[in-house]
Formats: sequence, structure tokens, C-alpha cells
Amino acid sequence: MRIKSFTEIFIFAPFFIFAQNKSRWSPEECLKLKNISSVRVSPDGKKVLYAVREAVMAGERSEYVNQVFLCNTDGSNTIQLTKGDKNNSNPKWSPDGNRVAFVSNRDGKNNLYLLPLNGGEAEKITDVKTGVNNFDWSPDGKMIAYIMTDAESDNEEKSKKEKNDWYYYDDSIRQNRLYVLWVNENDTAGKRKWKKLSLENRNIISFDWSPDNKWIAYAHSKSPLANYSVYSDIAMINVNSGEVRNVANTGAGESDPLFSPDGKSIAYLCSENPVVWGGKNFISIVPAMGGPVKKLASTPNDLTNLLGWSHDGMYVYVGENNKTLFSIYQLGLDGKEITEWSKGCSDLIGAFSLNNTGTYWGFVLQNTNKPGEAYISAISAYSPVKISDINVALAAGSVPRTELIKWKSFDGTEIEGLLTFPLNYEAGKKYPLILNPHGGPAGVYSQSFIASNQAVYPIASLAENGIFILRPNPRGSTGYGVVFRLANQRDWGGSDFKDIMSGLDHVIKMGLADPDKLGVMGWSYGGFMSSWIVGHTDRFKAASIGAPVVDLSFQNMTDDIPGFLPSYMKTDPWADWALYDSHSPLRFVQNVKTPVMLQHGEADARVPIGNSLMFYHALQRKGVPVRLLALPRQPHGPNEPKMVLKAAQSNLEWFEKYLAGNKKGF
Repeated sequence: MRIKSFTEIFIFAPFFIFAQNKSRWSPEECLKLKNISSVRVSPDGKKVLYAVREAVMAGERSEYVNQVFLCNTDGSNTIQLTKGDKNNSNPKWSPDGNRVAFVSNRDGKNNLYLLPLNGGEAEKITDVKTGVNNFDWSPDGKMIAYIMTDAESDNEEKSKKEKNDWYYYDDSIRQNRLYVLWVNENDTAGKRKWKKLSLENRNIISFDWSPDNKWIAYAHSKSPLANYSVYSDIAMINVNSGEVRNVANTGAGESDPLFSPDGKSIAYLCSENPVVWGGKNFISIVPAMGGPVKKLASTPNDLTNLLGWSHDGMYVYVGENNKTLFSIYQLGLDGKEITEWSKGCSDLIGAFSLNNTGTYWGFVLQNTNKPGEAYISAISAYSPVKISDINVALAAGSVPRTELIKWKSFDGTEIEGLLTFPLNYEAGKKYPLILNPHGGPAGVYSQSFIASNQAVYPIASLAENGIFILRPNPRGSTGYGVVFRLANQRDWGGSDFKDIMSGLDHVIKMGLADPDKLGVMGWSYGGFMSSWIVGHTDRFKAASIGAPVVDLSFQNMTDDIPGFLPSYMKTDPWADWALYDSHSPLRFVQNVKTPVMLQHGEADARVPIGNSLMFYHALQRKGVPVRLLALPRQPHGPNEPKMVLKAAQSNLEWFEKYLAGNKKGF
């Protein structure tokens, strides 16, 4: 439940002079940044596919669009494989390396396309009513399995047209189902042969082919609602006969199955039993045809991702947050051995993928001053080779610096945070400061590039305009181990609030921040914490609060993850109304004096917009300056560039008014 960071202005004369010039890191300029969304090395390790994502906002369009590129493994001879104004994403090599499959919406729906690399146009190979989600080639290259959401039936379409489309909640769930398509075989109508594999009433989350092409192991849940994915199980299905076998089906959450190279074992992620939200997970190995389960070595953060097998089947690779960075580990099958494969990496690593021969990694590297670019490395040792350069023009200029700082909280616990300095910082001068709690609560601020094309709180813009930004990782954050991550159970707004405020005091004591010019901003759990903060202190001149949880009981009974809050509070609301109330910012709204800018997506199922409406109406009736920016069609995090831009611009104007005294815009 997290988002990133934002934009604003200030009062000193040097600021006004600087603001008259063109801003390099304005929200408008940040939207021009490009991202690498995937990096995939060919089976023979000689070529690389990567997808580049950018915002498109011309005319009626407001979307993020990917295009696919091909280059050599030294970054030379780059060719753009897809063009046009439609999205082309998730490119994957055929096992022989001669073809590329990808997903495109060029015909209106997300369909699979096949592109031969020896010449020729991309061919559409599916024709679906809803859209292809994830997909993967069979090891022999003769089939492609894919996930697709159920389409409306003819009767449902008819009822909708006739305005007779009532329904009983949870009675008509559209599941994500597993399909397989034969690449070189046609049916009697001359179209490629395909069939629906998963016939049970299961929602397919992820899957993996067996090396002999006969079985597909898949993780499945009760429904597509986010809540149920946490409690998923694993089964496998025979592609030809349709036989289904359970692989892992306990009270734990079991997900992300991956066959070993010899097909005899399946590795998967497993949670604690029963499931604890934000709790431990680990890697288990089970014989594909049944047998005892073996648990592999625990990782430092106890909350990992399964990435792949080594080509010899002797190791499993996993990745997880490591404080403000990310580490990849190699786990031995003996259940004891653990080695940090990415040891020595001082950049943030992400978007990783292992090629299908288990010989090369593709990934993205970035840091607070360097935007993400595509890299590859042989699996034998961490040795990154850069193969893209997509932000040359924007990244060439000066970037505000960010430092990792540490402080002691009220009880002596060490807390970390990222402090971004004003671009033209002058030693000895005190500047305004924005406190920016993260979402989650088991989120974390990592050392990613401080500018983003999807940030409602663009940090680089703030820093360019003479503002410090402190992004703390209080207890409850991931990356610091499970004890730290669960230290805020039944204590939202307690010790985590003290951790954050002690960080603010630390920066003030450093002589950097002006205590009379403070702001606070945050989204999701950061929105909870920001609304909690303004109800417990008058230190802040202005607050920008995005998608906040303000009433824990309301949140629990209206969101799409009903198991989340009872896990953190260790009880349901009706079993302890007082506990839920005592940790709800709305119960302290009578104390709020700080002007508040609220932002919320109207289609937010994770934190329903009713939270913001309650806070807005309460503050309005109290006479506290408040505005609510409603974002049509947007889910928990805005996904349309124009909505991202509007949120960033509105936040900039809000802080310009209350920190710089400039009333323009409101």
C-alpha cells in the first residue's frame, strides 16, 4: 500500500530567483522520464530484449505505453522492435531464441503477438474478449500458456443493455483462468488450436511449465480479490488429460511454484500457518509427484520473492528488501546454505528476470541520483553490464542529493531514513522540510531515483525549490527483519509515530530544517500517519494526505483485503471497537488545526474514498482549511499520467500557499 513522493515552493529570495527559470524537475518534466519495465536475456546469452515505458498525454490520451527493444549483450546494435501509439509489453523469448512473444493492445484488447526475428511482421495469435494477463512458452516452444479473465456471458451482456444487471455480491465472480495455445497447430477453422485448462472455480495467480511440457504447476485462490491471494494454494494440471493434482494446500499461503530443471521438484513461497499479514515467508521444496516438504534457509528479512533455479538445479534464487536496498540470495537445497549473490551492489536492483537456460540475469539498476537503466549479468557472479541509455537528456543535469541518515528513537531503537537536500543547499541556512511517511505499513523507502513519472509527490521538484524531504523507515517497515516489521501490531500511530517524529527532531537538531516551516505528506498508510500526525500536533503548516485510512473499522469492512487489519490488530473490529477507535485518526479530528489537502481515487478498492470524505466533511464543518481532489477512474495509486500530473501540481500549489505565502492557485 504505498506510493512515492512530491512537489512545492518556498520563501527565501534565492528561491524566487530560481523559480523564474525553467524547472528541470517540475512535475511536467518528471512525466517525460522513461522506465525500463522488463529485461530478458536470450537463451544463448547473446541478445537482450527490454521494454521501455513512458507517459502519453496527447489529446484525449492519458496512459503509460511500452515499446520493445532488442540489442546485443554489450548494449550495441539496439533496434526498436515495436512502434506506434499502442502498448507493447512483457516480451519473452521462444526457447530456440528465434521468436518473441509479447502482449499488445493494438487491436483494443490485450492479445498475444508473435514476432519472428529473422524478418516479418508481428502476428496476432489470440483473439480474446477480455485480455491476456501473464503468459509463458512451453520448454519445447510448441505451446504458450496464458491467463485470461472470464468474459461476460451472452445473458450478462443482454441484461446490461436492458439495465437489468442486478447481481448478488460475490455470487458471480469472474475468475482468471489458465489457457494453452498451440503455436504451430490449427483447428478446423484454420485458427490456432487452444483450450481452457483450468475448469475448477479457481482464480489462477501464477504458473510454471514442467521441463517435459506435460504439466503446469499453478498458484490459485478463491477469487481475484486481493485478500484471497494471500491464502493461495498450489496445484498442477496435465496439459493433455486435464488431470489435476494438489501440490500444496494447507492453512499457509503457498504461491509462485517453479519446477526444478529436471522436473522432479517444485520450489514455492510459503507463509506462516496461519497467515500473518506482514509476517514471515520462506522457500519450500516438494517432490513434483508428492512427498515430504523441505524448508530452505531463512533469509535476513524473512519476506522474500522466488526468482528462479540455477541451471544445474543445485540452488534456488530469491530476492528481498535489505534496508534501503534489495539483495538477491542463493539458497542451497540442503536447507542451510545461503549466499548473497548481489553482494557489493550499492545500487537498487529490481525488475529482475532469469533467462530460461538459467545462465543470465536481466535487471534494472538505479540510485537516488541515477535513473533506472537495463543491465545484465552472468549468473556465475554479480558483474553488471549496462545495455540501455534511455534518459540521457533528462538525467544529464544536476540532481538533488539524498543521504541515508540514522537516529535513535524514544526507546533507543535505531531508525533509518532518506534525507533529500535542496538542490542549491547552502551550509548554515535553515530550509523548510516536508516529512513524508511511506505506505504499507510494511513498505520501505529504498534508494531509488528521486524523480519519477508516476509520483504524486515528486521529491526532485520539492528539492529543486529549496525544500528538505525526510522519508523515514519507522518500525513496521520491511527490510529490517520480521520483528521490526511486526513491531506496530496493535500499535498504529504509537511507536511508529514516535519513530517518525524523532527523525524530524533529529534533522532540526542538525541545524538543517526551519521548525516554523514544516509540512507533512503521505499516501495510503502514509496517509493514515499524516492524518494521525495532524490530530496529535500543531507543528505543521500544511498537510497533503493521499488515500488515507482514517477510520479503521470502516476501512476493514469496506476494503478489498478484509484479512489485513484483523491480522495487524489481532482481532476483528466488533470484538474490540475501542481498540480500532483508539487507532483511528478520525477520532482525533477535533484536534486538527493544520490546513489539509486530500487526494483520493474514486475507484480505490484498497482504501475506499469514504475515508477521505469523512475527514473532509469533519474538517470542513470545523472550519479548518481543507480541499479534496477526487481522481475519477483511479485505483489506490493513480495510473493515468494526467491524473498523476494534476495531483502533483495541486500539491505544489497547496504548499506554495502555506509554506511560501503565495496564494496563487486557491
